[in-house]
Amino acid sequence: MAPSDRPTSTEQQVLALACEAFADATRRYRATPKGVQKKKERAQVSTNHEPDAWVRFTVEGKRFDMPAEIKANAGSLSANVVINHMLSRVVPRQMRPLMLVTQHVTPRLADDLIAKGIPFLDTAGNVYLHEPEATIMIVGRSKPTLSRKDRTSRSTTPKGLRVTFALLTQPGLVHAPYRTIADRSAVALNTVNLAMDDLMDRGLVVLKGTRRVVADRRRLIDEWVSLFPTRLRPKLGPRRFTSWANATNWWGEPGVFGHDARLGGEAGADILTHEIKPASLTIYAHGGITPRLMATGMLRPDDRGNVEVLDAFWPAKAEDGWDLANREVAHPLLVYSDLITSGDDRNRGAAQTIYDRYLAKEPT
Repeated sequence: MAPSDRPTSTEQQVLALACEAFADATRRYRATPKGVQKKKERAQVSTNHEPDAWVRFTVEGKRFDMPAEIKANAGSLSANVVINHMLSRVVPRQMRPLMLVTQHVTPRLADDLIAKGIPFLDTAGNVYLHEPEATIMIVGRSKPTLSRKDRTSRSTTPKGLRVTFALLTQPGLVHAPYRTIADRSAVALNTVNLAMDDLMDRGLVVLKGTRRVVADRRRLIDEWVSLFPTRLRPKLGPRRFTSWANATNWWGEPGVFGHDARLGGEAGADILTHEIKPASLTIYAHGGITPRLMATGMLRPDDRGNVEVLDAFWPAKAEDGWDLANREVAHPLLVYSDLITSGDDRNRGAAQTIYDRYLAKEPT
């Protein structure tokens, strides 16, 4: 059986420890894991968004079951990524909201989850429940030791994130020779060696026969989206401008960017989904902003402007493997990341559309 066929041992351990911690923290109530599903079973009913497991709570003699999403590493992701993931995993035909079960919910993440009405349970005894049978809120407990100490992950450095981006956006690249991966990521061969070793060590890339495959695409996407804003994006030379041509929607005209730049953020999402009206522009440019782009957009430098230009971090030839109908837009993974990390609720629907339409399916 392949490693991705069932919840990992870490996920099952997190669920069991979280239930035990609930009993220890409350002193009088109980929580019991119920019905952990194999991942194959979940995949067969994925259109119904079945939960990973159920947790039965016993509070003051009352019993009720909560659908649960087990996400062992939620604390290492940004709050926006966690919240978007939970809100996108609705459970039809169930009256109760989906509960996040994870190793540790920080006070800041707890505040964000509570504000969105998302229940949670962790292995430290932190919990938020707001159900007809009981309202329970415990926050601020320190992270417990579950496994080996965290170490620097070679796949989550700025250059490692370039490798992961290439693997997620170029079909078949994961099982290509390392030199090809380095060429399509614009990094050194040794960087690919280190990044791939780390991804395989963490079970995100596995061997099936003699071929490497991405074992958990959603987890890898979530990790990349969470880390990109703080680890790679600041190194892309962000500059801000005000456009005197905003009223003309100059950025939406075919061919305006040529081969020099691609749209991300809200403008890119508008072209991909037609679900939002852009309030800002995010442009990823090869070789920096060009005089042609400055003139077309009538741009002038402004630290508070709503046009942001960043250096494109992928080689231009990598775009040939994206297989996108609209060459004006950056890869949907980057547009999705910009929307999620914006923290703007109005962008969440468009982000989910982009994920479902362009990212959910493994590229072949």
